[in-house]
Amino acid sequence: MKVEVTKITRHAIVHSNVGAEKGQIDGVVVKQLVSWPDDRGFFSEVFQVGEEVVADFEIKQSSITMTRPETIKAFHWHYEQDDIFVPLRGAVRISLVDLRLGSPTYGFANSIFCGHLQLKAVRIPKGVAHGYEVLGNDEMTMVYYTNQTYNPKDEGRIAFDDPDLGWTWWGIENR
Repeated sequence: MKVEVTKITRHAIVHSNVGAEKGQIDGVVVKQLVSWPDDRGFFSEVFQVGEEVVADFEIKQSSITMTRPETIKAFHWHYEQDDIFVPLRGAVRISLVDLRLGSPTYGFANSIFCGHLQLKAVRIPKGVAHGYEVLGNDEMTMVYYTNQTYNPKDEGRIAFDDPDLGWTWWGIENR
């Protein structure tokens, strides 16, 4: 896969699958999770075999991360690995930029807001730079699934504030 850092050409806030014509990055899948609350709490399915968010996705690793408020973690991409992010606690802006040469959405950027008040599973294909910023005053906890086991040689990185990319963060200082 050929990847090249480029200036963002189009940005869209994506709440659900809206397609490339509305600015969604090709291959990104956003699944709204449905919650069934009662007096004891709530229940929500993340995914079932055969759903679009896990189509042709064999889970090889599951991980959990906690990130403190007002923190940015960005940007990196994978050459072989797809990720599925599922933020469970707190609020987060997932930030995506398509760096795949030849992709119909090369240079497109997406912001996806989610967390415990808006449960979503977000599939991020290889070659799409990704990161996030934690919003609000609470820690953010996220489970994520990968179709490869961890391999540091599978990652490319770019600074969260690289001017060649042109991403705009919303007032949070990186720590």
